Amino acid sequence: MGTFSRISNVVRAEVDDVLNKMEDPKKMVRQMVLDMEDALDDAVVAVAQAMASEKLLARRIVQKREESALWARKAEDAMDAGEEELARKALFQKVAVDEAVNTLQKARDEAEEVTATLKQRLAELKAKLASARAQQSTLAIRKQMVVQEMRRDARVEAYDRFVRDVAREEATAEIYAEMADDAQLQEEFEQLERKQQVEAEMQVLKEKIKQSADQDDKSEEEK
Repeated sequence: MGTFSRISNVVRAEVDDVLNKMEDPKKMVRQMVLDMEDALDDAVVAVAQAMASEKLLARRIVQKREESALWARKAEDAMDAGEEELARKALFQKVAVDEAVNTLQKARDEAEEVTATLKQRLAELKAKLASARAQQSTLAIRKQMVVQEMRRDARVEAYDRFVRDVAREEATAEIYAEMADDAQLQEEFEQLERKQQVEAEMQVLKEKIKQSADQDDKSEEEK
């Protein structure tokens, strides 16, 4: 996101500082467009990095799901060998990996949203740059009007940013206070949920083993 903010800063700096002092309007406007092109190149890199991050998360999800399946097989093997406690430990590992999968999936969903947003903004920036190139001859003429508008917007933006920062800091302070009070209790509940999940999976595993044994007995009787 910082790349897109930098493009705005480049445009504002050029209009507010450079155009106000320029001796050769066409030359300076051309320089502004060149700076926008450089910033746009950075934006393309940002999109590529976001896409790469999304793909990396997808690969990690696949790896973690394979790890979860491996622990499930180990738990089943332990039950077949009569090692119920060992099977329970394997299921604890499986539950922990499943939690990691859920976390990674949420991160991937967020990464997909970020990538989509970056692509959309990149397209908008390309359109704006194309428009700026087409209007180079008129930008210098409109200098004063643009300078005044940018200065006004900058003051409004600065105030809005200050208000947002204060609100965010207040909210963050409240959240940390709540987290400090609830962290231990949350951890206890998470441990309880994991134990319940393990016991549920143990029950499923026992039923599976029992059904397999019943089928074997039935086959023996038929013989």
